[in-house]
Amino acid sequence: MSINSKDEISQRCREADYKECLINAYPEIIEINGMLIQSPNFILIDLDLSLCKTCVYPIRKLNYILKQTLMQIKEEIHGQPTVLWTGSGYHIYLPVQVPILETEFEFSKNRFQNLFSSNSRYHDYYMSEVFMQFAERYLTGGKSDLSHQHRFSNSMVRIPDTYNMDSLSKGMGLEESRVKILQEWDGNLIEVKPIIQEFKVWLGQQ
Repeated sequence: MSINSKDEISQRCREADYKECLINAYPEIIEINGMLIQSPNFILIDLDLSLCKTCVYPIRKLNYILKQTLMQIKEEIHGQPTVLWTGSGYHIYLPVQVPILETEFEFSKNRFQNLFSSNSRYHDYYMSEVFMQFAERYLTGGKSDLSHQHRFSNSMVRIPDTYNMDSLSKGMGLEESRVKILQEWDGNLIEVKPIIQEFKVWLGQQ
């Protein structure tokens, strides 16, 4: 279902008893004449405790990965994203300025046929969705969970002061399972030219 206002978000959360409340960061996909007109302008990074399941001190290791990721974001693109504790790790949210890659010739799928061939993992992806996944991997130094393959249809963000029921089911307490804001976005909508340049290099290597 579509959500059109903050008040409606609050209402839906109340109706769900503040349990497992998520909303897609992107609107419904819009195409004109078969061409996507949505920019991949929201970077979502998911740092889950499962990344550290073999560590002696998993939360300490995850905190280190979070610190390194925030340093990378600051150094590469001078960004200060929102950081949430999600009940099972951290979510990093950063709105950015990115062109609609599908309209840029240098990002044409025809130039990278192997990457989008029928037996490739990206065969039914938009170029912009490949960029979304690349940006997450790049800014975490390859530390993000490979199973989290963000696309326009599944870039789900959690609502602060709601509860992650999966964490509760795994034995975490109510307070530990509550979604909390640890850092707020500074409001600067920044360009991400360094990431786009690295994305071009990566595409060429594929």
